[in-house]
Amino acid sequence: MFDRLITWFTPERRARIAFPLEIALGAWLALAVLLNQQWWGGILHAMLNVGIALAVGAGVALHRVRSDFAQVGLLAGALGILLAILEGGLYGAGSSPLILLGAAIIVFGGAAYGSPLARRVSLVVSILVAVGIAMMILFGGADVSGVRFVSLLAQVLMWMIWPIIAMLPWVLGELVRSIRNRRQLSATVATVSTQRDAALTRADLEAERTRVARDVHDIVAHSLTVVIAQADGARYATAGDSPAAADAFETIAQTARDALADVRVLLTELRHTQEAGPQPGLDDLDALLQSMRDSGLALEVREFGDRGRLTETRELALYRIVQESLTNALRHGDGAATLELEWGEQAVDLVVTNGAAAGHEESQTPESKDRGHGIDGMRERASLAGGEFNVHEGDVFRVRARLPLEQELAEVLT
Repeated sequence: MFDRLITWFTPERRARIAFPLEIALGAWLALAVLLNQQWWGGILHAMLNVGIALAVGAGVALHRVRSDFAQVGLLAGALGILLAILEGGLYGAGSSPLILLGAAIIVFGGAAYGSPLARRVSLVVSILVAVGIAMMILFGGADVSGVRFVSLLAQVLMWMIWPIIAMLPWVLGELVRSIRNRRQLSATVATVSTQRDAALTRADLEAERTRVARDVHDIVAHSLTVVIAQADGARYATAGDSPAAADAFETIAQTARDALADVRVLLTELRHTQEAGPQPGLDDLDALLQSMRDSGLALEVREFGDRGRLTETRELALYRIVQESLTNALRHGDGAATLELEWGEQAVDLVVTNGAAAGHEESQTPESKDRGHGIDGMRERASLAGGEFNVHEGDVFRVRARLPLEQELAEVLT
């Protein structure tokens, strides 16, 4: 139960040690005030003395963890002292010097640990006490006419020193707050510096990845290109003498082309840090078409032939080209589009056709005709997959792409 009480009162866990000590200080202060007071004066004065001591003691106990509650305790103690004065004179708890010590601690807590409102309250209390002390010294002292110069100088010094002493708790509190804020700022700067160093490290790694991808591309792509060229040359040279050898060389060339396309795609992904995850393919194409219809595109699909086999890289390229083409048709077209897929023996042909929106050409400026990187991205995907890509723009916007199919491995030795 005590742990939960501490957690409720304190926003910081490290106060588990400091808070009990502050409670002990407040209890000692309240007990010391009660033990050093005079209990004569009636029941009312006794109750006021007990209330003043308990209010100030509770304020001291809470001056750091709940400075607003502590200031309420100080206000309650001040009201008790005022009632004691009005009832018949100031004596007992209200006249104890320990009350001033408790008030100073509460003012310090409000300035050092309190909210902006608590800080302002502590400042106002300090100013009122300083002004009150100055007025008491100025108007409550003895007549100094005819007094020696040294005595007058002592009066002036007292008039200056005591208000400064009254403001000292608030000044110390603001100093503690400034030190704490500076430490927090230093911790924040250290955190930001760490994050900056991490970002620079990631940038260096990205640059290194790009360099490695470029070097690997130069080596592997050149080697595979040589293999393709040699295999094609051998196929043409042996076509008449040995059909089986020609078929073998054709298989070698096609396999090398597929490997080259896959290597280029992988190296492109290596140049840009991406999160690994499943990539869409032919099985996701129907869901894509349905989502385009649900978005408001009047889509007509014409598919000819049986779907052939595509590598994963070419399936992804086909999916992305269809996705980008239909998205452009939905955004820039007249709301209708036609998708044609023709599956041949060697390749799949893709054609997406849509009409331009009304007034589209007239409203375009040379700057507005740039549709971003969508077309360039489709062309790059088709090229990396070993295919072809072209676009026709005008009243009718047409995207054409051709991607080679994966060839079945033949028994080249028979």
